[in-house]
Amino acid sequence: TNPIEIVKLVELASEVLTHRNKLQASFADAEKEHALRDILRVGTSAGGARAKAVIAWNPKTNEVRSGQVQAARGFEYWLLKFDGVSGNKDKELEDPQGYGIIEYAYALMARECGIDISECRLFEENGRRHFMTRRFDRLASGEKLHMQSLCALAHYDFNLAGAYSYEQALLVMRQLQLPMQSIEQQFRRMAFNIVARNQDDHVKNIAFLMNKSGEWSLAPAFDVTYSFNPSGAWTASHQMTMNGKRDRFTMDDFNACARSASMKRGRAATIVAEVQATASKWRSFAEQAGLPEAVYEKIQRSLNLQPFA
Repeated sequence: TNPIEIVKLVELASEVLTHRNKLQASFADAEKEHALRDILRVGTSAGGARAKAVIAWNPKTNEVRSGQVQAARGFEYWLLKFDGVSGNKDKELEDPQGYGIIEYAYALMARECGIDISECRLFEENGRRHFMTRRFDRLASGEKLHMQSLCALAHYDFNLAGAYSYEQALLVMRQLQLPMQSIEQQFRRMAFNIVARNQDDHVKNIAFLMNKSGEWSLAPAFDVTYSFNPSGAWTASHQMTMNGKRDRFTMDDFNACARSASMKRGRAATIVAEVQATASKWRSFAEQAGLPEAVYEKIQRSLNLQPFA
């Protein structure tokens, strides 16, 4: 496949999202038509509401190609989320330029919390920093791994905001005969989402992989970022519940959830304490990612760092 210019894709994605009703006129010139072909090549199956691209990236040359087909030697399979795209939002919250830096800082913090998450990095061009994450549904050879979301496996209705719980997710994992290590990993992710205010933790954001032997495993965490809008009808109620609640959690709630998954006594308190201890170092992760001070402080004020009673 031919090389792809990220800057052209960002410009076109902005135009698409800003002028949704005037696209016929927008693609009149040849350069935009070429960019449109590029964005269709890389973005049609990326999924989700925000502009993103399925790419093959060569870390030595920094060259980007379509990730939809078998890539040449030296290329790796990544998902790239565009930074600085006008009109780019998920339901309610529009992404400011630099949104990818937040997700990168959260990825660093999540990994430090003991959460299994794919390799992440920032792709820089023209003053923008696009968040990249290595695809976990691709082998190094380019072979595909079978992946299904919790939503698909359990036949849930994604549009029913607040209808599903972490207890249901853990039950599905037990039905898949996943080990306690995976159960506790998902519990840790739940604790992180609650502490770090990732309230877009819906049933499409938990996934499972199947190998060639037909064995299921919990996929690495993804879409792990700050998502908190208490005044928004969608983001205020879209996250999964724990012990029937979406906020104002107590340690009793965590313990009740842990019991439903047959976790050992005391594990819930240990995991929650570990997550809060790591999240209390939010400044160091924000600085490492290069997050502006004002953004860091806004997120800091929202974190649930007080011990749960």
